[in-house]
Amino acid sequence: MSADRVQEWSDILDRLEGDIAVAVSGDVPAPWSPTAESGPLPLELADRARRVLDAQLESMAILDKIRSDALAHLDALSTVPGNRNSPRPLILDVRG
Repeated sequence: MSADRVQEWSDILDRLEGDIAVAVSGDVPAPWSPTAESGPLPLELADRARRVLDAQLESMAILDKIRSDALAHLDALSTVPGNRNSPRPLILDVRG
């Protein structure tokens, strides 16, 4: 395997790892796609590629959990009356 192809794939994996970190931090990674000329993944980078895939799957699970929690909070907020002239109290003081 040529050193150039290994370096090119190392750069691709670097970019994927960086995009994972950006996504999990709450930002949106810039769109990109590797060149079609990258060729097959060099065998010596297979373990690293598996780790990147595992990190992608884990970050997807994290982001899905965050999304689900946000939707649950929005659902809860939608049950709170929005009219200030409501005949019912919006807050109940249970302490005193």
